[in-house]
Amino acid sequence: MRATRWILCAALLAGCGDNDPAPEGAAEPPATKAEVAQANVDGKADWSLDPCERWGWYGDGACDWFCWDHDPDCDPSPLGPEPQGTATRFPIVLAHGFDASPTNRWGWYGVAEALRADGHAVHVASVPPYAPVATRAGYLARAIDEALESHGADQVHLVAHSMGGLDSRYVISTLGYGDRVVTLTTISSPHRGSYVTDVALKLTPELAEPALNALARAWGRTYSELADDTDLRGALNDLSEAAAPAFNAANPDDPRVKYLSWAGVSSPLGLPNPQDFVACDGKALHGRGVQDKMDATLVPMAAFAAHGAALAPNDGMVQVASARWGEFQGCIPADHLDEVGQVRDDGPDPYTGFDHVRFYRNLAFDLARREP
Repeated sequence: MRATRWILCAALLAGCGDNDPAPEGAAEPPATKAEVAQANVDGKADWSLDPCERWGWYGDGACDWFCWDHDPDCDPSPLGPEPQGTATRFPIVLAHGFDASPTNRWGWYGVAEALRADGHAVHVASVPPYAPVATRAGYLARAIDEALESHGADQVHLVAHSMGGLDSRYVISTLGYGDRVVTLTTISSPHRGSYVTDVALKLTPELAEPALNALARAWGRTYSELADDTDLRGALNDLSEAAAPAFNAANPDDPRVKYLSWAGVSSPLGLPNPQDFVACDGKALHGRGVQDKMDATLVPMAAFAAHGAALAPNDGMVQVASARWGEFQGCIPADHLDEVGQVRDDGPDPYTGFDHVRFYRNLAFDLARREP
């Protein structure tokens, strides 16, 4: 981290002076912690020194999120209660999103194993990573059939991340699986679209479609056996805000199915957004840590997801407002990768306390309590 600090200083053409802790008897810091924190929020921080090192704020008993290095006082307890309960009577089917498979960096990391250890029957679906909802839903329907047959059940719980939520709704409404699904829980699914894909569509002219499909197909084959069924533009269209109204009209909720939803909230700098509380309807898992700091690979897309200056709360890909569907359960401090435990998250986040395995264990036990 010290090397990172010096690189940052050099990049900003700022001199990095002696940042050793202040010697005994040194003058008091020129600003309070609150003032230093606000300077970071306003972009007016003094990047020539690390205030936490200079004034001995590391490990002083308070979580100082603005420190350049990780403040050990920011290690929170895992969010959510200790998972406990009985296993679901119906099998749980996990449905992944766009650009994903059960095993790649967008797949469910360690979730199925943890749920099985709790006694749940779990089936992990696999669908083409770059295909429209109608194509993906056909594969998901077959996965549901396999789960029903292999576990001798007549219904399943669907738990879906991102585009998997749209696939699931299509399976229930258009393919008529409402009698075979007891609940659908979506995590940051773009029910009202994601502007990230509207922008992507503008940048991918239809003339380039064959070449883009070939590239997507080649990449998809590195982690999915279903990548041959690729239609990249069709998939992006189904994820767009422009296509959402027609999709929602064609796939109304089935009254036999309980619809539940969660949304992820993150930010590029790990700073709180004043709009979060309202967007999350006051329902959020939060500890004493700061807001989730977004994975760097999602930051370029977050500006589009947030609609620029509107700063709409999002997880780097999907707005909270778009993720809310059915009975909204609340927000989790996680970006679009964290929501499925990626990239290979082992244990709670050191700042927020969010633990994706703990979250899904509690979610599954809650599904058991909801069963008829």
